Amino acid sequence: MKSLRKIIAFFITIFITGIIVTVISINTTLNKKTPTQLVKAKDTIYLLKKQQKTV
Repeated sequence: MKSLRKIIAFFITIFITGIIVTVISINTTLNKKTPTQLVKAKDTIYLLKKQQKTV
């Protein structure tokens, strides 16, 4: 009976350790920030208005 309790306790510790490792790995994956690219765009409405004024 003592050995059965030791085996059950061993598997419970393995199970809990696996859950903790999984949660930590998922959190680190979700917390990674992806690099964003800045796109410079010219104001075409301003350029069109300026072009129409010169014509």
